[in-house]
Amino acid sequence: MKTLTRITTAIVAVVVSLFAAAPAFASEGGGEKFDPREQFSSAGDPVNVVAILIVGAILLVVILGASQVVGNLFEKKDA
Repeated sequence: MKTLTRITTAIVAVVVSLFAAAPAFASEGGGEKFDPREQFSSAGDPVNVVAILIVGAILLVVILGASQVVGNLFEKKDA
């Protein structure tokens, strides 16, 4: 069972890494160069508060759900 868990974990790590690297793979060779500073707003630029709140709420739900799952793993069971 431990071997299956390790294999599954390795596969999930590979898939997540590919999704994280997808923008780099999608860049065109002859097009414009990637400038990481373009992603961030500079002083005086408006920010999208609604998008920030949505991402924050999603992260909160994910973190609380994951903590519940991990907490249930260590709960003592009455025999």
